[in-house]
Amino acid sequence: MIKKISRLALTSALIAATIAGASSCTVNKPAEPVRTITVSGTGTVYLKPDLVSLKFMVRSIEWSVNLAAEKNATATTNVINAVKEAGVSEKDITTVDYRITQDNSNTYPGRYTVVNTISVLIRNTEITGNIIDAAIRNGANGLTSYEYLVSDETTAIRQARTMAIQNAQDAASLLAGASGCRTDMVLDIHDNGNYRSSAPMLRNSAMGDAATVTPILEGSVGITTNVTVTYSLQ
Repeated sequence: MIKKISRLALTSALIAATIAGASSCTVNKPAEPVRTITVSGTGTVYLKPDLVSLKFMVRSIEWSVNLAAEKNATATTNVINAVKEAGVSEKDITTVDYRITQDNSNTYPGRYTVVNTISVLIRNTEITGNIIDAAIRNGANGLTSYEYLVSDETTAIRQARTMAIQNAQDAASLLAGASGCRTDMVLDIHDNGNYRSSAPMLRNSAMGDAATVTPILEGSVGITTNVTVTYSLQ
């Protein structure tokens, strides 16, 4: 009886060892790589601007640096006063650049140039033409920047982002479908940021004619968002 039990135990041990050995020799196959597709999406929302930013330049040229500076100071003061009288608040008028240079292109030093650049923020876009005329008639001899702005872009940015995501989804679905696949989960979204574009529209104007106001055709502000999205594929 003891011998039979021993033989039975030995047989069970051999079977267990064989199973264990077989298990330890099993090769685990590597997981199949996840198939993905990465696309870009863009969304743009156009808004009616409620602000206009202008930069006027007042330039004076004289052989004497003192005389050039004095003439420039007088002209700049006249421009600022004229812009204020035309409807711009003093807090919306800022000096953004002031410089003095001398022409040294010849053997002997040349004349001095003094340039004062004034930034003007207009909160009533309908008076933009009047502001331009007032500044130029009172001493401004350059308009270096003209930009439409929107005081509140929050809602527009949200709308542009939603459009960008939908645009990316459409592109991914089209590409996946054309290759016999389907989009599955979103694996990654990268917001590439927002940018603005504005295009002022000015007609020909008669700056020197006091009876003529510079015509301004209001442009628009575009708020654009770009995203990059990665989807898994089925």
